[in-house]
Amino acid sequence: MPEPQTIIHEPLSGPAVWRGPELVPSDYLYQLDPAEIDEICRVRDDLLARDVSLGAVDPESAPMPALASTITDWTNQLENGIGFVVVRGLNIEGWSEREAGLAYYALGRQLGLPVKQNADGHLLGHVRDTGKNILTDPSARGYQVRIALPFHTDTSTDLLSLMCLQTAKKGGDSALAPLQTIYNEILARRPDLIDTFYEPFNFDCRGEEHPDGGPFYTRVLASVGPDGRLSLRHNSGYARSAARRFDDCAELTPEQDELLSLIDELAQDPTIHVRFRLQQGDIILVNNYAVAHSRSAFEDHDDPDRRRHLLRLWLVMYDGRPLEADFDNRAGLATDDGLART
Repeated sequence: MPEPQTIIHEPLSGPAVWRGPELVPSDYLYQLDPAEIDEICRVRDDLLARDVSLGAVDPESAPMPALASTITDWTNQLENGIGFVVVRGLNIEGWSEREAGLAYYALGRQLGLPVKQNADGHLLGHVRDTGKNILTDPSARGYQVRIALPFHTDTSTDLLSLMCLQTAKKGGDSALAPLQTIYNEILARRPDLIDTFYEPFNFDCRGEEHPDGGPFYTRVLASVGPDGRLSLRHNSGYARSAARRFDDCAELTPEQDELLSLIDELAQDPTIHVRFRLQQGDIILVNNYAVAHSRSAFEDHDDPDRRRHLLRLWLVMYDGRPLEADFDNRAGLATDDGLART
């Protein structure tokens, strides 16, 4: 793996360096206006009438001109601002899962190209409790369980997006942590660990196949791209799991272990992260190179139709940043064929 070209030893500044208690909802919440809602519903109805398959939906087959300037604003906020947007205003009460999926997928295609989310090639994922135990089942993944999830990034993609179809009976709150703020905190507290950000870390594929081959892949936690922009990632659970499970995976160094623990500690600090609960119909967009996300444990309703259920997209943004090879993981998950299934 090539050596990183640049290591940043000076405090970062700019909109991506924020603290949750300093944010107000208007900093990240976008309320769709009536024309934009009508546009999304029009596209949904047109796709349903033509019986278009999900994989065939793209900006040409499902244009949304009324949202063009809004999409530009979202992209700017994701790449040059605080790194996330919560979109509100869709009343999806009474919508079928297919209706919601088509509308959400068509909106996502205005922002970027979908990335496969598992070895089956699914482009539209379902986030809900399946009864799996992530602590004992090495193939279980966070979106399949109801326990609290630690702060992490989904590192096969530029953009994580979620659409809330059903909220939980209790819990299931979302939290976001600014990785550049955390970087600055570590620079102030433990400057000796900064260079460790730029060392290769191994990450468990959790039973999926990665394009690199093998059951784990190797990437750095921090990289300065060709445009001078710092990109960051974090997933201490998968890093520790890789070192624990695979004989040919190097153990974490003491510095790597310390760094992962400190990032976890800082992300959980309520003076750093922001916490909120998605409402039915909400869509959240998160830049995976600037913001880590987590979710509290939740309790479901007894009625299966009312259980917590979110749709998920991983998107490579059309106007996303360039990445160095030591950081870039956008090849996504490998599949046996090129088919995308819902």
